Amino acid sequence: MYKKTKTITFGDKIFARVTLNGRTIYNYVSEKIANMSQLISELRLAIRDVHGLVMIHIRNYHQGWGEERPLMLYAPKFSTFGNQQKLEVPSNTIGNERMLFPWETH
Repeated sequence: MYKKTKTITFGDKIFARVTLNGRTIYNYVSEKIANMSQLISELRLAIRDVHGLVMIHIRNYHQGWGEERPLMLYAPKFSTFGNQQKLEVPSNTIGNERMLFPWETH
C-alpha cells in the first residue's frame, strides 16, 4: 500500500503547538514555511529559553495532515550554533599533523 509522506510546501498554512509536560508553552501559525527543517528552526528560535523534552503538534491545514513529534531542547552552552571556538593544537604536535581525539577538542 502506498504511504503518503507528510510534506510542507511554501504557502501551506501550518499550525504548530509546543507542549512541555502537557502544558502548552508556544503556538505558531505561518504560511511562509517551506519544509519541516525550517519549521523546527523557527520553533527552536522562538523557544530558545526552554530546555528539556517538548512535544510538537504540527497540523498542515492545506494538505490535511497532522502529526506529533518529540524535540529535545538543550541549554545554550551545549549548542553548536553561533558560538564555535577555534581549536588550538597542543604545542607538542606542531609540525606533526594528526587528527585530534574528541577529548582534545573541549
